[in-house]
Amino acid sequence: MNLFLLHGFLGRPSDWEAVKASLPPVTNLRIYTPDYFKDEELTSVHSFDKWAENFNDWAHDETKGTGKNILVGYSLGGRLALQALAQNPTQWHKALFISTNPGFNDNHKHFDPSSEQRRQRWLSDSYWAEEFLKAPWDMVMRNWNAQPVFGGGSEPMRLEKDYNRENLSLALTRWSLAEQQNMRNLLTALKQKVLWLVGEKDEKFVSMSHELEHETGLEIEIAQDSSHRVLFDRPREISELIKNILSQLK
Repeated sequence: MNLFLLHGFLGRPSDWEAVKASLPPVTNLRIYTPDYFKDEELTSVHSFDKWAENFNDWAHDETKGTGKNILVGYSLGGRLALQALAQNPTQWHKALFISTNPGFNDNHKHFDPSSEQRRQRWLSDSYWAEEFLKAPWDMVMRNWNAQPVFGGGSEPMRLEKDYNRENLSLALTRWSLAEQQNMRNLLTALKQKVLWLVGEKDEKFVSMSHELEHETGLEIEIAQDSSHRVLFDRPREISELIKNILSQLK
């Protein structure tokens, strides 16, 4: 079996260490934690569609096309994982999405100036893209972490030396929610292979997930005493969900 773990924006492969540490020793389990801000094939110079195509090709090459593939994505990594699942559903046997936005609930596949939601998100992401490109790092990080969606959670220290700031800036526009497809039809069609996890304190995403549950029939898991940053607040809960997936695929 092959387990692919996609970190979030500003994430690093090491973010998954606590999750990996709680997984049982499975002899035939291979774990991949790509750094999609550094790997040239997977960086933010690519659009959603091209990124998904490159990622699925990379995953196939890494596994030599053998074994069952499990895809796990957190936050931005979850949105990218949705794109990979949409690009080639048969490549992935199970998928776990953590604190993931399924896209604006409309019929627009790409940024549409006539959609006020998308226009506002595009303006917001363009602002942050400029900040991550040019503003003093400490100030950007302080302001970024002060956003309401991150309230009540913690995240490891993020050091400027660990990033290419141009790639971070590009990620905010190339992978903006304004450019993301509405994935609800995909989730309805593939609900048997999808798990969905959000943090109890993440009010916006809990509300959105309950609506998603109603619309698609997905089963929603809520991590108790957790913020949007479930990966750091409740890594053991993520491990338990992955363990359940592994036991089902044996």
